[in-house]
Amino acid sequence: MVRALLSHGIEKPSKLLAFRHFHSENARISARFQREPMPRKPKPYFRKQTKTWYFSTGGKQFNLGKDREAAFTKFYEMMADQECLTVSSDTLYDLSQAYLDWVQANRKANTYDKHKHYLASFIGSVGKRLKPVGLKPFHLTQWTNKDSWNSSSRHDAISIVGRMLNWAVREGHLSSNPIAGIKKPKMKRREIVYTAEQWIQIKAHATGPLIDLIDFLWSTGCRPKEARTMEARHVHEDLVIFPPIESKGEADSRVIFMAPEAKNIAQRLIKLHPTGPIFLNSRGNAWTKDAVVCRLRRISRKVGFRVIAYGARHSYATNALIRSVDTVSLSHLMGHKDTRMINNYAHLSQNTKFLLQQAIAAQGS
Repeated sequence: MVRALLSHGIEKPSKLLAFRHFHSENARISARFQREPMPRKPKPYFRKQTKTWYFSTGGKQFNLGKDREAAFTKFYEMMADQECLTVSSDTLYDLSQAYLDWVQANRKANTYDKHKHYLASFIGSVGKRLKPVGLKPFHLTQWTNKDSWNSSSRHDAISIVGRMLNWAVREGHLSSNPIAGIKKPKMKRREIVYTAEQWIQIKAHATGPLIDLIDFLWSTGCRPKEARTMEARHVHEDLVIFPPIESKGEADSRVIFMAPEAKNIAQRLIKLHPTGPIFLNSRGNAWTKDAVVCRLRRISRKVGFRVIAYGARHSYATNALIRSVDTVSLSHLMGHKDTRMINNYAHLSQNTKFLLQQAIAAQGS
């Protein structure tokens, strides 16, 4: 019939064309599905070369470990948490670079430098291809197990990796922190405090501008960095005031209370250096942390005991307690919000003479 219509110059009806096109397209789709089977559901598979279980989904391969039972347990957990499979595609190296960009834009320069140092070391240990889903506590144990690192360094290192992963969760890069709750080494307490006699020895070997710097530390108990960065604009009569943006924690202003000796040092140096840091070395440059450490190491060799800048702060707190300064007042003098941190600086256990007097007083004799 169609041929008869065409032989008379009559066009093929549109409904007939649509009907033939439908059947042709349906046949083509059916043939394709016969050639291409439905995609298989992901399941764990074992590789003899690496003796490790894996599974693949969405074009990504996931390492499940070498133990079969643990591998299947992990597989079912990951399949149940589909979000984990989609948002954990970034490597730890990718996350570290994004996190460092954020730290650089939102934190102080020294904070950025510290994070960059530890994260570069971390990535160097675990490699650039490891993904967060594969990170285990033993990775951090192996990384921080260095003879050159004390417990404080290990604590800082693990804390910084934890902060990076918590940031990644907040930003939506990860659904969870794979090392949440990991046990960190305890911070090593600086058990260094000087007697008045030892401080006299230290000062005897100090020369030039270093004398003013350590005298100011001894008489105020301030942090070494606070003294190194102190400028004339911070000084207000008997007080040194750092605004929140320049103080530790960036939450409240840091106030240093200057006794007469410290005030005299500050006023004399302000006249010499009205702009910029007032504590300068013999070359006219602001003291750096490394420069102070280097000078104090030389003194350590001469006096026969370890000399550090923080020792002046510890000694200040210990001596204040011996002189019956209450802990609430001392916490304010030291720049702390409460009295708990005083225990980190007040090493009364080393002053046996004072404790013996307290024991006698406790008995009422």
